[in-house]
Amino acid sequence: MSLQDVLSCRQPYQPRALSSLAPLTAAAERILSRWPDAVKEPPEADRERIVLEMKRRLDENDWSDLRTSFVATAAVALFDSERRHRKDLAPLRQFYLDEIVANSSAAFRSAMVSVYIGSYLPGAPHTAQLGRSLGQVAGHLAGRWDPLLKAVPRLFDGTSAHEKIGQLMLPMPTPWSDLKSIGMRKPHDAGLMTHAHLAFVKAIASSLKTEPSIEKLLTWLKPEGVPQAKSEGAADAIAALLAPWKDVDPPAELRGHLTMRLAGYYGDPRGLSSKQPWNSVPGDLVALISRWLTGQNIQFFMDVVSEADPDPMFPPRRKFWMKLHQEGRIDDAWVALSDHGATIARQRAAGRPGLAFGYQTARGSRASTCLLILKIGRKIVVEGSHSYQVHVFNEAEASTPKLHLRSYDCDQIRLLKGAKSKRHLGDWQGWVRENV
Repeated sequence: MSLQDVLSCRQPYQPRALSSLAPLTAAAERILSRWPDAVKEPPEADRERIVLEMKRRLDENDWSDLRTSFVATAAVALFDSERRHRKDLAPLRQFYLDEIVANSSAAFRSAMVSVYIGSYLPGAPHTAQLGRSLGQVAGHLAGRWDPLLKAVPRLFDGTSAHEKIGQLMLPMPTPWSDLKSIGMRKPHDAGLMTHAHLAFVKAIASSLKTEPSIEKLLTWLKPEGVPQAKSEGAADAIAALLAPWKDVDPPAELRGHLTMRLAGYYGDPRGLSSKQPWNSVPGDLVALISRWLTGQNIQFFMDVVSEADPDPMFPPRRKFWMKLHQEGRIDDAWVALSDHGATIARQRAAGRPGLAFGYQTARGSRASTCLLILKIGRKIVVEGSHSYQVHVFNEAEASTPKLHLRSYDCDQIRLLKGAKSKRHLGDWQGWVRENV
């Protein structure tokens, strides 16, 4: 028995008349939503073994007890980035290319469409070869691909399919759900959709000073109900969203919206553990959003402390620190809140995940103290609520408090050696300016 016989083997059946297709359609949609692709991704550790087993079967013409699912899984490994160029596997790759045309199994061909989409690399030989074979049988694929082929007739063009999809996304109100509705079941997947994403970002970039386009790209990065924001190509999208504001700040409300969404999706770029995608975003744009976040941290601290401790002496302190920020003197800021302050902060930050903060852990008489930690040039300044003094440290000292930590003890900070400190009496603002 040949592989074609194995893959094409099916029993004749007599279709039953259905009173309504609606329940069947709904059930199919639920299945596709939960298992969007019938091709199983093999673990990295198993890929070589699976491919070599498929190669053995081809070499020995041994198709006994072979499942279509195994053939499809082997194809995923065969056309991955590690194996698609290997000369010893060239006959096996050619076998798959020939089988796409010769084998009428709808399940096999559908699996190979998924392999093409998942391994797509514009202009790469394997992509062009898979595209040519699939293009020859485009009219004989499983029905699930009909809507996608109708929307993207050049789907199997191995050099421009990603650009066609990127252009298709541009007028879509909600690209994530709209792509799913035409049969692209995993819009954030690797391969074709990674390159379509980059094409979409490039196409939308010129309109990213307008709120509808900004919202469209942000919602594409993290659609409602999707637990994780898109990671592949995220740096390009972040750069496109920030680039229009290099020379002029957006309105305060829009600036806050951008900052909250991006920091909520990908974390604070100023954090000690900051990583992808921020370390792939141009440095001047990271500095831009860091400046926005610094202003928000200061404002956030002032708002929380004003609510937690409505002391009439606090407004002058608020005015001073905000003025320093507006002058561009403050390079970075971080907040450490008491338990009560953290409760207020969580209420204020509801639905705004980009507002991160640390915790002030001292107990006793200092249990309600909140801290604002600032970087000003080569100095670290620690401001506190209530009667806490202003402390100024040299950044280079090993004992100097670091920004963006999880917790701080304001009593321990007060006892650190090498700091200058002053109560909020007299011309304390002038003292701060002199010491930073």
